[in-house]
Amino acid sequence: MESLFRRYFNPDDFGAPYEEPEEHLLDLVYWVREALDGWNRLYGQKENQPMPEAGREKWVQDLDKSLFHMDARVSASVKRGDFLAVQYVRELFHLTDLEVFTLILYLLPRYDESFGPLLGKGRGEGRQTGPSLDMALKLFHLARGPEDVPGYHRQRHQLEKKAFYAFLQKDGTLDKRMADFLLQNGREPLEREVAETFLPQNTEALLWGEEEARHLAETIAGDGEEKEPLFLCLRGPSGVGRTTRAKRVAQLLGIPAVIFSCAPSPQMRREDFFDALRTAGRETILVQGMLVLRQLDALLEEPDTARQVLDMAGMFSGAVLLLCGEEGNLLELSQGRRWLEVPIALPDKKASIALWQRELSALPLKEPVDGAEMANKFTFTPAQIVGTGQRAAGEARLHGPLGRQDVTRAAYHQVSHKLGEHATLIYARHTWDQLVLGQQEKEMLRMACDQVRYQHVVYDKWGFDKRLAYGKGVSMLFAGPPGTGKTMAAQVVASDLGIEMYKVDLSQVVSKYIGETEKNLNQVFSEAKKSNVILFFDETDAILGKRTEVKDSHDKNANLETAYLLQKMEEYDGITVMTTNYKENIDSAFFRRISYVIHFSFPDEKARRAIWKGIFPKETPLGEDVDLDYLARQFSITGGSIKNIALVASFMAARKDVPVGMEHILRATQFEMAKQGKIMLREDYGEYGYLLP
Repeated sequence: MESLFRRYFNPDDFGAPYEEPEEHLLDLVYWVREALDGWNRLYGQKENQPMPEAGREKWVQDLDKSLFHMDARVSASVKRGDFLAVQYVRELFHLTDLEVFTLILYLLPRYDESFGPLLGKGRGEGRQTGPSLDMALKLFHLARGPEDVPGYHRQRHQLEKKAFYAFLQKDGTLDKRMADFLLQNGREPLEREVAETFLPQNTEALLWGEEEARHLAETIAGDGEEKEPLFLCLRGPSGVGRTTRAKRVAQLLGIPAVIFSCAPSPQMRREDFFDALRTAGRETILVQGMLVLRQLDALLEEPDTARQVLDMAGMFSGAVLLLCGEEGNLLELSQGRRWLEVPIALPDKKASIALWQRELSALPLKEPVDGAEMANKFTFTPAQIVGTGQRAAGEARLHGPLGRQDVTRAAYHQVSHKLGEHATLIYARHTWDQLVLGQQEKEMLRMACDQVRYQHVVYDKWGFDKRLAYGKGVSMLFAGPPGTGKTMAAQVVASDLGIEMYKVDLSQVVSKYIGETEKNLNQVFSEAKKSNVILFFDETDAILGKRTEVKDSHDKNANLETAYLLQKMEEYDGITVMTTNYKENIDSAFFRRISYVIHFSFPDEKARRAIWKGIFPKETPLGEDVDLDYLARQFSITGGSIKNIALVASFMAARKDVPVGMEHILRATQFEMAKQGKIMLREDYGEYGYLLP
């Protein structure tokens, strides 16, 4: 009978290195096929025929000789520095000869579809089917059944445990990634749908978080002798840079990172999820890297599943990085494990400025945009800063070089909030030139803007950040009669700083139910913190009134609401603007907790003339008879009333398609006075009274 060994192997190649990695895989396939051929020749006879023991011994010798022949060639290839995928997997997973045999047996249908019928025949089945662990044991020992394999049950248990860990999926099929790795000799990467494999390529330091990344890398490097896995939980808000930090740790360690998401798609079955995790774990071993689990928060509502995920992750990686949000209690998951929590906060001002400068330097700008100004206006995560740069770059490709407002708009597209439930966006269109206000009051407004613009200098460079635990925001109270420009001044501040302004609807915030007002205020300030906006509270007399003697629960609750509003204002790092028509109604004790109190007085004649002069846009056609001196002298009214008169007069003129003249202005003034309950005779309009009917 022909020797199976000589059919597949050439003795003259003994000890010679493989010319190509595929030759080694082919020899392994021959080795397993040799067992299949031998088993079919030995036991493919009728049941009542005796077992040819002499033939069995010959084939066992051929199998041993084949294995010895391959080992000699592998040793020569390894000595030469060749990479052989199967040998690499064997050493990584510490596979025995039986386990390597089983691995190749399961690989056969992927290697060549023609092996299907042969495997079916080996299992005693006429149809094409896959291998099994029982089949692997019988083939490896050329045994007729379990009774012919010494220690069969012990061997099968060990084989099942190792195969499931190293290359089999839960359904008993060969892991696709392991098959691809062997067939491609490690050249093809893992599919990104399963996990992301990050390969360290450079050693560029992080703009922010480098020190923490180095500390993590040192902790992992110094933990090599421990047998139990170490779980390092990086906690922080979304977009704060947890994944970037994990990749930097891998760079510093000089190893790959396999990043797996713990948030399965709704369509994914539980079995498929764990098969994917198992594949990611095997990839971690294949690339000799570190396993990173993203979005562990998604499993907090299923603690049993979360524990199973962590148990499995610990099988494949000595150090496991867990990326989690700030919410959720991880105490139960951490118990019984070597666990270290690492909080990751938002970047400090210095790092934030550096991140903004990096993004801005890559943009085509038609005017300078200061990274420090953007950092002061937006308390952003690194992901939001990068997102702003990407959004702005897209706008630049469509519309050309960008201005300051363009970049600001791109930044606000990174913000997601629910302020619309209690507040309304106010589009700030007014500028300093349009604001008619006393010199001192204007200077105070500019100082308030500078307090935002130069935060990074005073708080960070000059050290005031260490002195102030809170109260770094800017709060302003505008007090004065209706129509004196309080709302306009708030818009000027918003326009000057390039910050969106939301007017808080107090009717939606203040509630008669105890505790509801505080709850609503907390939601407003929490959402404002996400969106970096100016909060504008109009007519806050109702909530900032003088504290009263507590006679009942309503008095006590009103005082608590006032105190709570001031507390949230102090905690808020942004800008809060409040207005009141009656400053005397505000408790004087509150003024010390407000950054700027600006009084808007009733405009005098000079101020009214300035308002009349600037109220009509330059595009509006004015008649030659418009007498601004007369209007300022004759009518003692506020800027709000002047605005209403100018608008109504303009519509009157537009209806007749003529320039705005004195007749239109006086008629509009008549309507405005009547609206305010003031009855004026023609004589009250002086020398222009003849224009009225």
